[in-house]
Amino acid sequence: MPASTETSPQQQKFDTACAAHRAYLMIKPGGKRMDARGEQFGAVSARGRNLATSVFSGVNFAGAQMQDCDLSMADLFGAVFSFADMSGCKMRRAKACGARFDGAILRDADLREADFRPGQNVQWSGGVGKGGDAQAEKPAGEGAAASASTAASGATVFTNADLRGANLEGAKLKDAILDGVNLEGAVLSGCDLRGASLRGVKLDGIDLSTANLTGANFAPPREAPAPKIDVRSVLEAHKLWTVSVGAKGTRAMLDDCDLSGMDLRGVDLSAASLNRANLARANLSQGLLRLASFVKANLTDANLAMADMAGAMLMGANLRRADLSQVRLVPVELKDPAGKPTGRKFPANLSNANLAHAIFNKANLTGALLRGADITRASFVDAVTDGIDLAGVRKFE
Repeated sequence: MPASTETSPQQQKFDTACAAHRAYLMIKPGGKRMDARGEQFGAVSARGRNLATSVFSGVNFAGAQMQDCDLSMADLFGAVFSFADMSGCKMRRAKACGARFDGAILRDADLREADFRPGQNVQWSGGVGKGGDAQAEKPAGEGAAASASTAASGATVFTNADLRGANLEGAKLKDAILDGVNLEGAVLSGCDLRGASLRGVKLDGIDLSTANLTGANFAPPREAPAPKIDVRSVLEAHKLWTVSVGAKGTRAMLDDCDLSGMDLRGVDLSAASLNRANLARANLSQGLLRLASFVKANLTDANLAMADMAGAMLMGANLRRADLSQVRLVPVELKDPAGKPTGRKFPANLSNANLAHAIFNKANLTGALLRGADITRASFVDAVTDGIDLAGVRKFE
């Protein structure tokens, strides 16, 4: 098993930047505004920190401890807060277009007038199907048209987040995904929820009289059996979408679908969404799965050998006994809108995943996030684990 990184250099770097930002806020000598674009802080501790007006666009805070943190008026565009504890956090007037808060704890958080509209946050300079690199993009503001070269236009995601007691007065949540969130005691007055997805959300006792709910989806969560789809047609449309870099075809949206036992060898599902999908015993070996999302998916006994999963999102997924030998779980290089390298990377994220008895022999896990994952009897023989983040991993014998 690779060595754990309990004493994180990310925490040290974060603490140093926080000290300079504090001096900046207090107008003291040596002060410097926090600008950490694209940093991979992961599960650092930011409890009680004053980070108002900070720039955290594209930053990874997955699993971070951010209770009572002040992020008022901060730039959080495309940032990842998946499974972070942000209880009591202040984000008033923060810009969080395209950010991810899936599984996060936001109890009693102050989110008044925050901007959670979609953000165009990923592009491929060479086309997804050709394995091109991702590109940072600007927010998809009100009335903005998606570029033909945009490979993935990201809605802000709150799936299964805990928002009990949160204050969302005047927040901009147009097209946001709030499926399964807990809004008990939350304040939603004046909220813009146009086109938002609130599937399975209990709204009893919540005052929505002044909220804009035009086009919002309140359908109940899908029950078994999973939706039946023509998988081959979806894959063909997705292939066209990737080859044309979003100009033609349709991105594969396979959330909650039952794909168990399917033979998908060599399939191109780059940037596809398979959240909560059932892929038990599926064969995805040698597949192109770059930046695909498998959040909370069931991949028990799945074959992912030799698949390219650079930048894939597998937070909370069940990969028990899965074969990931020779898989590529490396970061994806980010480029600016002009196609120039930014020096930033989007890592593969397996935080809180069930990896018990999984096989990672000869896999490349450079820079992968495995924080809080269950690695009981997982095999890492001859695996490349440079920069892997194993803080908080669980191992039961």
